[in-house]
Amino acid sequence: MGINPIQQLKNNQSSVNYQLQSQAELANKLLENNKISEIDEIERLSKENNKDFQTNLNIQIDQKFQNKIVILEIESKDTDSIIIRGRHGLLTIAEQLDTKTIKAPAISFVARMGEIIGTMQMFSQKNIQAKRLRGWLLTLQEKLKTTYPDELSYLIINDRTKFEIPWEMLTLENNNLLGASIVTVRWQDITNTDDLVDGNSLINLEVAENSCSGKMVAYLNTKDLPEVQEEKKNIDKLKPFFQENIHNFFQFLDNLQLHISLIFIASHGFFGDDLSKSKLGEEDTKQQISLIQLYEYNFDFLKKSPSIVFINSCHSGRLQYHDSSHILDQDYPMGFSTFFLEKGAAGVIGTLCKVADKYAAIVSRNFFEEYEENPHLSVATILKNLRLKAIQKYQSEKNDDNKLSLIFTFMYIYYGNPMATLNIIPHEEN
Repeated sequence: MGINPIQQLKNNQSSVNYQLQSQAELANKLLENNKISEIDEIERLSKENNKDFQTNLNIQIDQKFQNKIVILEIESKDTDSIIIRGRHGLLTIAEQLDTKTIKAPAISFVARMGEIIGTMQMFSQKNIQAKRLRGWLLTLQEKLKTTYPDELSYLIINDRTKFEIPWEMLTLENNNLLGASIVTVRWQDITNTDDLVDGNSLINLEVAENSCSGKMVAYLNTKDLPEVQEEKKNIDKLKPFFQENIHNFFQFLDNLQLHISLIFIASHGFFGDDLSKSKLGEEDTKQQISLIQLYEYNFDFLKKSPSIVFINSCHSGRLQYHDSSHILDQDYPMGFSTFFLEKGAAGVIGTLCKVADKYAAIVSRNFFEEYEENPHLSVATILKNLRLKAIQKYQSEKNDDNKLSLIFTFMYIYYGNPMATLNIIPHEEN
């Protein structure tokens, strides 16, 4: 006796993949046989599957924002290939996206810095599965425009691979890049350190309106980086708590009793082939702190009042997949972004490669100007606006300066709640 198709769907609900293609074929066969009631039940179960998919990715979406969120998952099938999945909670099983397995493209800022724009254009136009992704996103945008009052607003990228593909630079159409057309955020599997029963449990990304309100604290390496002096001038009007010694800065954070809206770090960033080589600070090794050393601090204030962390340093948004010390017994990649999110930050801005000092200062200046002009916008939306302006400037005049400005602007990515906003309250000195 064959398995009832509805029971088979129930059996499959614990799977992340959900075998959507086979379910769609199953639905078509039932439709041919006029078994409408079973079709309705399959559609109901598929919607439950979408909810389970969000749970499996540890993403909790406020129900009223469900139609605004799309989830893009990239997963390694083996050492050199990937599969792309697209999910939206209001789509039928046949409308979800599952690409075929493809060889992972050698596209990253580290590998293709000088030609990253053209490389991503070629990938977007010539790779069949990339074209499928583009078509799926554009179709979804049109569907939501005609069906719901709010169009697609936020794209959550859960890239579980080590290939560092800059998805924000995927071309949608007419030179419009993904990260400038849709508000994009990154999310990563992060161990829930508070759960001592299930050692494999992960923390959740909560997608909900959240205002990060409070003072601003800043560590600025003005000793090695002349352009950081300009950054200091740009944020002086916000009257933050300044620190120019990195160890004093993190000690200051650890003892904080205040509500903090933004933690801003402008320094050197270092990245190597092991967790111990991920560092922030100065050229002087005594004025550096590693990711591992950060675990000496609790930063309890983050759980009481979630803040945004902006790390304007080289490699600050990259994740490390190798732990030669074998301290860890899990495969989840780690970096400064996952550390602060684990501690309770609402969102983290970091970079995907080495950033030239000049452009690091320009991006932070543009960020704070956009915030002052539009303080109601989410942090992720501010970054989207910066990318759009960089594209428009490059399209109007394709010179080297505008090209580098575009590349470095897209190098900044955001991990965390896509709806988190900033409310920086200036510190009034006595």
